[in-house]
Amino acid sequence: MVDIAFLALSGLVIISAIFALEVRELIYGAVGLAFSLIGVAGLFILLGAEYLAMFQVSVYVGAVVVLILFTTMLVRRESGKIVEEEEAGPLGRAGVFIAGLVALAMAGAVMLLMPVSVEAPASYQVTLQELGRSLAASYAVPLVILGILIGATVIGGLTLVKVEREEEPNGST
Repeated sequence: MVDIAFLALSGLVIISAIFALEVRELIYGAVGLAFSLIGVAGLFILLGAEYLAMFQVSVYVGAVVVLILFTTMLVRRESGKIVEEEEAGPLGRAGVFIAGLVALAMAGAVMLLMPVSVEAPASYQVTLQELGRSLAASYAVPLVILGILIGATVIGGLTLVKVEREEEPNGST
């Protein structure tokens, strides 16, 4: 049962990541990214790392994807410019094919050379309380700095949007 869930989640991650990269609209790309990150959270749950799965959903899906969607909705698109769509040539398709073969070869080499254990050794098992205390004690300052930087980027983005909206294309304010 775990193998089927792993294959389904891996397929979800890969397909939604390709969708996020290939789609033309940024909104749909963000949705594809969200599905890919949710699939990674499911893989964390299969590995028994529920804390990392919830962190993945709350930070990456809940913050990063929502921030992408929020800024996309706030920033106007430039009107009047027509972007010509280019078809991927045979060289681009060959590159994707070769990258896939290299990834399969690397995955096969890792599977053959590395021992696989289902359960982590007892020395590596950490309780959720110990992990929370360690993050709060050892990484409190970097977490605060990261929060301030994220807040500053949101304020900077909102300021840029406000400045762009005040300046009309015809010169009137």
